[in-house]
Amino acid sequence: MAETMVPQSIVTDPEKCAGCLSCQLICSYTHTGRFNPLCAYIRINLRDDYRIEFTEECTECGLCVEYCTYGALQPTGEEE
Repeated sequence: MAETMVPQSIVTDPEKCAGCLSCQLICSYTHTGRFNPLCAYIRINLRDDYRIEFTEECTECGLCVEYCTYGALQPTGEEE
């Protein structure tokens, strides 16, 4: 499994995460051409405590932010 990182351009708020996995689906489709959350560069941990993590392969393209309808992912500088 790839190492995790925190992108400089994305702020996460796990408390707002609904676990819909839209971010993982758009990420995996964009980078692999398949809707497979396991291939995404973003990981949503729904067990124990909600965590939002990014793999080292993350390009900080921002699509996960764009497709997050719950506000759990925001561009840096646009936190509420």
